[in-house]
Amino acid sequence: MQPHSAKSSHFALLLIILLLAGCVLLYVLFDPVQHAWMPWCPLHKLTGWNCPACGMQRALHALFGGRLAEALAYNYFFILSLPYVLALLVAEVLKLMQRGGRFVSVVRNARFAHIFMALCVLWGIVRNLLHI
Repeated sequence: MQPHSAKSSHFALLLIILLLAGCVLLYVLFDPVQHAWMPWCPLHKLTGWNCPACGMQRALHALFGGRLAEALAYNYFFILSLPYVLALLVAEVLKLMQRGGRFVSVVRNARFAHIFMALCVLWGIVRNLLHI
């Protein structure tokens, strides 16, 4: 019999995988531009400004459709930050599996998170100043 923490780790891992698969399927099957029920950006709706994540849903839909140039046009920063975001996801999965200690500690380093957040803010400012 597995200890309680191992069972909860396996459940969390399964939940992460199911949520990711559901999100991928959602953005493969549905174009956010054509469906009003897809989430929208409250900042853009209220101010007309683009937040750092604006265009992310359309970018995912284009990316999953194999249209990289279109995905980049929707949100450069999001597409270029996907390797880091995926590394964070892998680190979380490895942490749940109690594996990859060195990888997990490097990827989850607070400095990377602070740099990423600063770049997000900078991207939000730049994209509104340059209207991209």
